[in-house]
Amino acid sequence: MLARMHRPITFGHVALVATLSFAVLACTAAASTPPPATPRPTPTPAPSVDVGAQVVKAAVAAFAADPLVLHVAQTAKLTWTLGGKSWKGSDSMTLDLSDRDLSAHFETKEKGKTTNLDLVVVGKTVYARDGGKKWASGPRSSAEQNIADVIRALPSIREPAHLAYVGVETVDKVKLHHLTAVRKFSYQMSLGQTASYDTFDIWVREDGTPVVAKGTVSAIGPYGVEIKGTNEVHFSKFGGPIHIAAPKT
Repeated sequence: MLARMHRPITFGHVALVATLSFAVLACTAAASTPPPATPRPTPTPAPSVDVGAQVVKAAVAAFAADPLVLHVAQTAKLTWTLGGKSWKGSDSMTLDLSDRDLSAHFETKEKGKTTNLDLVVVGKTVYARDGGKKWASGPRSSAEQNIADVIRALPSIREPAHLAYVGVETVDKVKLHHLTAVRKFSYQMSLGQTASYDTFDIWVREDGTPVVAKGTVSAIGPYGVEIKGTNEVHFSKFGGPIHIAAPKT
């Protein structure tokens, strides 16, 4: 049987196999030929976003919010100099501000003496207390200048051009955007003295919400006393809610 299976391969058989092989190869080659490439349109580059400029504008807008609602804890460490003599002290303010209402506590330490003052404004009435004395009240109109001075104690910058973007930094384990002032600007010390920030740096969230600010300050006080030091401000509860209640008199 095995002998019968070994048939001689004829020329016609070889020709048929060759023809089929050629046809298969031809089809394979035709199928593998890729279609002509269609040119793709050149992508338009996305416009670059200046993150620093956006954060600066947002920070300026945060201070210009209307109504302005926030909590502030501010402490200035100061050195007074007059006639070649110097002494150290501090000036601090704690403030709750809710639009036109506010509650503030001021403390000044100088030459071993501590002075405390409380101020509360609710609606058309203002309340004040010197140290541990009783509250005194009166019409808001009688204290408009004092109220304006409290607001001016906030280190706000109203022009984006006055701030430069530094970058992202970690402050108290939180990543914040660092901005720095490119020029001096004035503010009101809580002790009532007009001063200036000689240097000023502020750290804000990505949406511009202020978190903490630090700077060096200077002023010329009564009788030519020279005041220099540092000021640190912590912000919270930006946008509130903050409720201001009248004190019990």
